[in-house]
Amino acid sequence: MERYAKYVGPIVMTFMVVFFVTGFITWLNVGVVDDFVMRWVRGWLFGWPIAALAVITLTPFGNTITKFIIRKLF
Repeated sequence: MERYAKYVGPIVMTFMVVFFVTGFITWLNVGVVDDFVMRWVRGWLFGWPIAALAVITLTPFGNTITKFIIRKLF
């Protein structure tokens, strides 16, 4: 079970983050128009898989950078 957590966690988190970010960006770009929900869902459906893959593949690199910064600051 533990080996799946490193994949499921980022998928769940990107699901939520991309949902809110795409909603906000869609609202900024077009306002609340008749097809707002469809535009939002389309942006979310395209953005979420990309964000999930990015987080899963870039997490080790991000952890390395984080450790480097922490060592330099503290």
